[in-house]
Amino acid sequence: MQAIDIFSLKSHAGEYQDWPLQTQLLINNLPSPCFVPGYRLLHQFQMPAHDYLLICDWDCPFEEATEIILLDSQFKVLAVRSFAVPYGSFWLDEVLVLDEENLKLTFFQDEHWQVTITPHNLPCLHFSSRSWLPAFRTRIQLKRL
Repeated sequence: MQAIDIFSLKSHAGEYQDWPLQTQLLINNLPSPCFVPGYRLLHQFQMPAHDYLLICDWDCPFEEATEIILLDSQFKVLAVRSFAVPYGSFWLDEVLVLDEENLKLTFFQDEHWQVTITPHNLPCLHFSSRSWLPAFRTRIQLKRL
């Protein structure tokens, strides 16, 4: 997993509460047809299979959420996982690349999560781990450390 600097997000004008829930992805400062969740691009990586991993947030310190977005080589969104809770904050402090498929995310200096990018969709539980929510399949796996 290689850190890169080719993507950015289009800026929004007007009042924050009127901003759309998807932001246009810019590639080398040129508009693309891809829209992703979030307003601020924090980190970006190229994967060995030429996929891309983006980490975005919503630029809201009181109810911050962090989005993990996997794009294919044609900049199509393959998977999205969110770190978010109502009236809470997942303020990202640090990202550490562990190897070609794994990142370690640190929130608030003491909450650690491992993000694993798999080659195929695997079953997983929703972030909240509520038993009544059905499992779904994704390439982005989360594990609390």
